[in-house]
Amino acid sequence: MSDTFDTSAFAEAYRFLRERIRDGTLTSGTRIKADDIAQQLGLSRMPVREAIRQLDSEGLLTIRPNRGAVVTTLDPQDILELFQMRSVLEGLAARRAAVRCDEAAFEEMELRFNRLERAGSDLHKWISRHNDFHDVICRLSGGNRLFAQVQKLRTAIEPYLRIVLVRPEMERAIAEHRELMEVIRSGDPDAAEKAMRVHVLGTADDLMHVMNTQRGNV
Repeated sequence: MSDTFDTSAFAEAYRFLRERIRDGTLTSGTRIKADDIAQQLGLSRMPVREAIRQLDSEGLLTIRPNRGAVVTTLDPQDILELFQMRSVLEGLAARRAAVRCDEAAFEEMELRFNRLERAGSDLHKWISRHNDFHDVICRLSGGNRLFAQVQKLRTAIEPYLRIVLVRPEMERAIAEHRELMEVIRSGDPDAAEKAMRVHVLGTADDLMHVMNTQRGNV
């Protein structure tokens, strides 16, 4: 197969690696070999290497000089910082969404919430529908750059979020999302921003507790 760069092959390799990092199939510290990925996907090495460089620029992979790429490992403080950044940006999105929320927007948000509620304990489905719900709020805010940055932060956090999402936390999160939806519908920007920031940082606190407990048991 030719090594000529192929954008469709790049996209395939990028999606393959990105989704497997997000869903935890490729765990932190896993070495990524371009030749192995290329062979697995039936692609040449060049688009796979470009995909690895792109994921390195996004923080999901770390390229080590003369040692290849590994899935990025974040320590608890790194993760907490990402959650704090996300709370500020999603808080802004909620503030702006509250001002712009009409009945049609609320119906779209409610539809996404109902789908999240029906996800049950299926973790993969739950996270996908959780992201859909938050995406509606970000789109409603009207900020494309804001939306892009929130998605980037959420993707970086997602592999770790799976650690804390067990049934009791899912049920509590459902209640929090219902409250978020109603606060945004009320049109109060201050209350919407506060509710979103409390929601995001509450998840961070839960995750920090789990990670620190796990470290203490090692």
